[in-house]
Amino acid sequence: MANKNVKVTEVAVVDGKLLVRGTVGEVAFEAAPKQWGSKMLMNVEAEGLDRGSRIAVGHAAKRALKAAELVLPEAVLKRPRKAKEEPVQVAEGDSAPVEVVEPTPEA
Repeated sequence: MANKNVKVTEVAVVDGKLLVRGTVGEVAFEAAPKQWGSKMLMNVEAEGLDRGSRIAVGHAAKRALKAAELVLPEAVLKRPRKAKEEPVQVAEGDSAPVEVVEPTPEA
């Protein structure tokens, strides 16, 4: 990531949304938070950046937001996860009596 030459020039709040602007070498970018499942990522808008450069920009943008003491919005799940069922544990003395049914002999 260090070889990507990412420089953040501005951290702003536009219409209530966070926006980070900067450059990667000679290419200008804008990054804004985007929810992806249960995570908040940075959506990078720039011409001609490869995947590695976009990832480096996202990390730098998150660091810049943290340095500016701004917090990413929480990722709210549209469909909440199912609650996990707790396993039922029976103590040794609390077990219910078990009936034993013997098969009848056939004639």
